Amino acid sequence: MQKIETKINSCDKKSFVQVKNISIQIMIRNMIERIANSVIEKDKKDFYIRQLSNIDIETLEQGCLSSEKKISGMDIKYIICFSIEMNVKDISLLFNIDPASVRTARYRIRKKFGKQNTFCFLF
Repeated sequence: MQKIETKINSCDKKSFVQVKNISIQIMIRNMIERIANSVIEKDKKDFYIRQLSNIDIETLEQGCLSSEKKISGMDIKYIICFSIEMNVKDISLLFNIDPASVRTARYRIRKKFGKQNTFCFLF
C-alpha cells in the first residue's frame, strides 16, 4: 500500500487526475450495472442510466479534488448519485442501506466541502 501511495505522490498532478478519471469512469460503469439490476422502478432506472451516461466526468473530478479534506470512494459514489438527481429512497435501495444513512452521508459530504459551493446539488 505504501508503494502505491509513494508512486502516486511522485507523479505529477496531471497523471494523478488521469488515474482518478479512470476510477470514476469505472465507478460509473459499475453503478450503471447496479442500477440495471436493482429493484428500482423501470422508468427511474432508465432515467438514472441516461443521466450516468451523460455525466461530465471532468467537472465531477475537479469538484472532488477541490475538497480540502479526503474524499473516499464511497463519498464519490454518493456524489455521483446526488449529481444525477437520484432520490434518497433509490440510493438506499441501490446500496442496501437505511435512507437516514444516505441523509447522514450527504450532510458529512457537505461538511467536507465546507463553505465551497462546489456541488450545488449537495446544498
